[in-house]
Amino acid sequence: MNARKLVRGTAWAVAIAAVASAAAFVWWRSSGRPQREGEARLAGLGADVDVRFDEAGVPHVRAASVEDAARALGWLHANDRMGQMELLRRYAQGRLAEIVGPAAARSDRNVRELRYPQTVEALEAALGEESRAVLAAYAQGVNAWLEQRGGDLPPDVLLLRVRPAPWTPRDSLCVQMRMSQMLSYSVGREFTRTRWLHEHGERSAQILIGARLDDVPSATLAELAQRWGAASEAQRAEAAKQTSNGSNNWAVAGARSASGHALVANDPHLSLGLPSLWFQAQIRSPDYEAAGFTIPGLPVVVIGQGPRVAWGFTNTELDVCDAFLETLSEDGRSVRRDGAWSAVRVQPERVVVRGEADLEFDALSTEIGPLLTTANGLRYSVAWTGHQAFDPLRTFLGLARASDVDAVPALARDFLGPPQNLVCGDASGAIAYVLLGRNVERGAGSGRVPLLAENTAHHWRGLRPYEHAPSSIRPADGQLVTANNDLRPALADYPFPQDAASEHRARRIAERLAEQERWDAPALGALQVDSVSLYALELVAAVVELASVPGPPLPDDAERALAGLRAWDGEMSLRGPSALYFLFEAQLDTWIGEATRAALAFPERDRVRLEALLGRLDEPFLASREQSAQALGLRRTQVLEALARAWREGVQLFGPELSQWSYGARHVWRPEHPLASIPLLGRAFEAGEHPVPGSGTSPCVFSGPRQRSEDGAPRVAVEHGASLRFVADCGAPDASLAVLPGGQSGHPFDPHYADQTPAYLAGELRAVRWSEGAIEAATRTRLRLLAR
Repeated sequence: MNARKLVRGTAWAVAIAAVASAAAFVWWRSSGRPQREGEARLAGLGADVDVRFDEAGVPHVRAASVEDAARALGWLHANDRMGQMELLRRYAQGRLAEIVGPAAARSDRNVRELRYPQTVEALEAALGEESRAVLAAYAQGVNAWLEQRGGDLPPDVLLLRVRPAPWTPRDSLCVQMRMSQMLSYSVGREFTRTRWLHEHGERSAQILIGARLDDVPSATLAELAQRWGAASEAQRAEAAKQTSNGSNNWAVAGARSASGHALVANDPHLSLGLPSLWFQAQIRSPDYEAAGFTIPGLPVVVIGQGPRVAWGFTNTELDVCDAFLETLSEDGRSVRRDGAWSAVRVQPERVVVRGEADLEFDALSTEIGPLLTTANGLRYSVAWTGHQAFDPLRTFLGLARASDVDAVPALARDFLGPPQNLVCGDASGAIAYVLLGRNVERGAGSGRVPLLAENTAHHWRGLRPYEHAPSSIRPADGQLVTANNDLRPALADYPFPQDAASEHRARRIAERLAEQERWDAPALGALQVDSVSLYALELVAAVVELASVPGPPLPDDAERALAGLRAWDGEMSLRGPSALYFLFEAQLDTWIGEATRAALAFPERDRVRLEALLGRLDEPFLASREQSAQALGLRRTQVLEALARAWREGVQLFGPELSQWSYGARHVWRPEHPLASIPLLGRAFEAGEHPVPGSGTSPCVFSGPRQRSEDGAPRVAVEHGASLRFVADCGAPDASLAVLPGGQSGHPFDPHYADQTPAYLAGELRAVRWSEGAIEAATRTRLRLLAR
């Protein structure tokens, strides 16, 4: 064969391969498209179900019973989010490595060691009769969709190279485990503080922690520090990346609303990946009626409203997770208890790893909880309310049926966790706040640092009575606000240890609410995107005060920066002095990190930064006791030098005109999908980069780890923010408003994959349709699920 024929043959082979690849791509992108019109059969239905979809792909379900509604919702969730549901259940089962390979083996081992599968089993056993029936019906809906689709599955499921097994009620309860972990598993913070004890001693560690440790014996603190040893740099870096899963919610009483009904607003700040965590739906049946946001995998509206009551949540940041350091026998199969040895429980585990040998190990536990190991070898047992068994659906089914806020405390009483601030309102105009979740009765301490497991007097004694929690019903000023802030009643006779956020976000919202007497849903929606940071203004005020202290003249760059910040209104907008403040805050954190040798993260970083400016860290971190007289001058010099460096950095990045400095260029949201890192095809799941305003301390929250980018300047890769925005009129649901950061669908080529992103970024909200007239007017397509 001559060279010309060889080249021609090769060209034909390449062309054929290209055509085949193109055909495969076309098939892949069209596979598993959501069905939103026509008919589909759903085995198990008691009667046909009508589903109407609006312009955003939001389904409005009309069913003959709550069980049929659950069947329909299961079908609809699978229709739009099957890949998300598959990953979620596998995560909580410790079975990701079966499809992902070695990269997920460590995660699977952690989940097995933390006994998630056993906890899910216990949750199922604790279900009430109705919850059990609703979960079973939901599973029927998911499985009907799987059976109907066969191999016609969405792109993310095809990339996972897995055929989803039938859905079960336990798979739905995996969602409960995942949410508990996200919102209340905080044991890592205790070990960060233990490292501070080791490196700085008790007095200095208490300054960083922001709380005294008088409720822990000094001998115990000394032993914790001695056991810890030097922390690794990897642990320091990980601690510095921790961010808060904060949220806002508030309510305005009917006397202060234009409609005369209570108004409730909620924007939970969680991961901002794609697909969205939430799936919006409206469900109507004779025995269950609700509109709002569901989580794929669960058969109920989690945040939303019923005919009379609306509700929303923020994370309480209540500490319900404690570590207890263990002393093990030489064979590792016994632990010390009050001078004697006690056998540990051993559960053989095997993690299947795609492409490699299975990972076999023993998962150990004590009477406290799972027996785990820190990165530097410390053994500890973990006590966590996330392991408690209860019926997590009962509360949410009841909220939709509540006639007024007075019915809510009884519904919240039996919910154990994760602890949430439940703010609600009703059609009569009443508003209320209650804790959803339970506080812990400790044998010693308040959960700030680990205790010694050997002393059983240190162990948990159970859950505190439901009444040992803050609450407020029908407040006199007609408004309620929670923003992960400290909510402990001033005269409470019980402990309520929180890793609370600063008060600044909650204070800004409360001040704005007090500015006017008549609110409506659009006005509350505008407040959700308020980007003014009272924290930043307080920090700037502290710098201005420090600069006024007699001392050497201010450096020219510090003078220019100070003038810009002094005139600033605290708005973390995309352009202007917000960029200077951002660069200055990064310089301050470098200064504080060098002074304290501590990798600060939530919840300590914001507080310590402000306290450093106010002089509360002068001794022992900035100066010794003998040098305390010189500490003020030293602090002034160092802070002003940090301010000057921030100005020079900004000029280098953006030029000399402060009004043109781009905060948005350094504060960027790039929606992440779990499969986006896959070469070539993963790009289909991307949805661009978006400069965003706000900060972790403004009502409009966008936050993430701050890192130095390639140009050497700080940059935040935004990971957390409002995972939904919702404003409810409790007596006129057609006036309620909502938006998602992405869209309804998990299919990257569906028009509703990220179609709400532009409105979300613009601070706009969509109508939540409730009445038949509003639903019908907004209907774009119709689907009928047929009983058989």
